[in-house]
Amino acid sequence: MAAASIEVSGPDAERLARELQAALAAAAGTGESASAVEVQRSPELVIAVIGLVFSGVSTAKTIWDWWRVRHAQGATVKILLADGTRMDLAGIDQQRLEVEFSQRTSEG
Repeated sequence: MAAASIEVSGPDAERLARELQAALAAAAGTGESASAVEVQRSPELVIAVIGLVFSGVSTAKTIWDWWRVRHAQGATVKILLADGTRMDLAGIDQQRLEVEFSQRTSEG
């Protein structure tokens, strides 16, 4: 198992994060989980955060499939892995995301 935090920002970040959390919860395997959405507000930006425990690349695929549809709506998704690696989905491809998730689960 590995852990990460997912940050969703942009217009309607809270609603979009709740959608992502529901998708992750529905796809969760044994021992995997997605925490409730925690919202951080500032005058300029709303960031919704989901804690995640995952065990494989299927979680990366769930995140990528969800984001691929919603990034056109202005959703920004950043993933902070437990080892400090930070990934902005706008700057990577699905294969890189899956490799990163695979490496973390094989290390644990």
